[in-house]
Amino acid sequence: MSFTSTNPTHALGDHFKVVLIATLFLCLPGASMLAGQELGFTEDAQKAIQRAQAEKKDVIFLFTGSDWCPPCKKLEKEVLSENEFLEEISKQYVLIKLDFPKNSPQDPELAKQNAAYSQKYGIDSFPTLVLADSKLVPFAFAGYEEGGHLNYLDLLQNARKLRVNRDAKLSAAEAETGEARARLLDEAMSEMRQEIIGVYYPEIIEEIVALDKDNALGLRKKWNGAADAEMRKVIMTDLLMISRVEKPARAIQFIDEVVGQFDFSSSELLEIFQWKLNLARQLKDNSMTDSILDQMINLEGVVGETRQRLIVKKIYLMVGSGRRDQAMVLLDNSIAKAQGANYLNLAKGSLLAATGEYEKAIACFDAALENSRNNPDIRIDLIGAKADCLYAMDDQEGALKELDDFSEDTQMPADLRAEALLHKAMIMREQKRSRQARLAENRAIETVESPKEKAEMQKIVDRLREKVGG
Repeated sequence: MSFTSTNPTHALGDHFKVVLIATLFLCLPGASMLAGQELGFTEDAQKAIQRAQAEKKDVIFLFTGSDWCPPCKKLEKEVLSENEFLEEISKQYVLIKLDFPKNSPQDPELAKQNAAYSQKYGIDSFPTLVLADSKLVPFAFAGYEEGGHLNYLDLLQNARKLRVNRDAKLSAAEAETGEARARLLDEAMSEMRQEIIGVYYPEIIEEIVALDKDNALGLRKKWNGAADAEMRKVIMTDLLMISRVEKPARAIQFIDEVVGQFDFSSSELLEIFQWKLNLARQLKDNSMTDSILDQMINLEGVVGETRQRLIVKKIYLMVGSGRRDQAMVLLDNSIAKAQGANYLNLAKGSLLAATGEYEKAIACFDAALENSRNNPDIRIDLIGAKADCLYAMDDQEGALKELDDFSEDTQMPADLRAEALLHKAMIMREQKRSRQARLAENRAIETVESPKEKAEMQKIVDRLREKVGG
């Protein structure tokens, strides 16, 4: 039987019906589509994976219990059902839903498919999102998190940066050999979670260890196999528990005994020594506290800003225990020896400002500002501290200019420029210049970039206005 019309009028009418039906379909919820981009989750894993490979996208596997799991339902309601979320995340990922219902029937083949992927990725809780590349190698895992769809979108987009960094470093490593290759492989792995690396990247870790067999780069020690890493993790858990339940003196003794028996990395030792430092502070033993901090400061691999921060921590603890003069001597000696002593100068300036020595404090801040152009995080702290000193010296306009100059510097991150504007607004409110303060606060909201940051900045501004009464 043929359905072809011989009447041109009928054919034209049929054409309009098709257009109308297509238009109505695109207006239906869940039918959104962007220029060839499929949105939403599919249950056909194989087809979705093929599409991800063709479109060079990553994959999100959503493991969920749609009819029985409370956090799964919350994730669906707050995040996964939002069109804005689906449109943005589908630009980077192909989305696959692997459901494990308990109260609803499910096609046996679909259940078999889902069980296979659950076994492949070792899923033991719901909801779990596995973020993988198009070859199905994971680079991150996620679960339910509060904060709505914009917060979750940021989480998944930031997680994808791990994969981008991984691939860039692995690609660069292809052209290298020896130490250079080992360093690039190490950088490719370092930002991902240890449990992912141990399961899905063992060959790369083995190669890093082989390339640095003498530990000249510190990488053999860092990547000493999954078993050793797990053993150290267990030992550190035990040490943390002992530091919490044992009396401080006994806990310190036990930590010292264990540290001498195992080959911990510098980062692990820093964490262990921090627990030990907390115990020494409970004992109010200044000599022990100084000794522990000296161990941390002089650990192999602790250099640059990390070392400076530890010295600053020691300085502040010395000041807090009534040893200000000794602390200032140590600070001056450390500044003289350091290259680019930004954190040390910030600490010295802050201590001088605390005793009203504002001009000397500003000199310290200026010395650090000369070398901090490439470190926006400390630069905003220095600018804020300098502005406070100027304000305390009755140079209000000088203080505001420092903050204005920073807020208008487009080379600085938007969130830090917004922070400078809020600082400016606080000074203006102290001067009873409420209108100008509100303008600065509004500019701070406009300066940050993402919807999430704008919402957070609005909350901060609202709290400030509520506190000062408008």
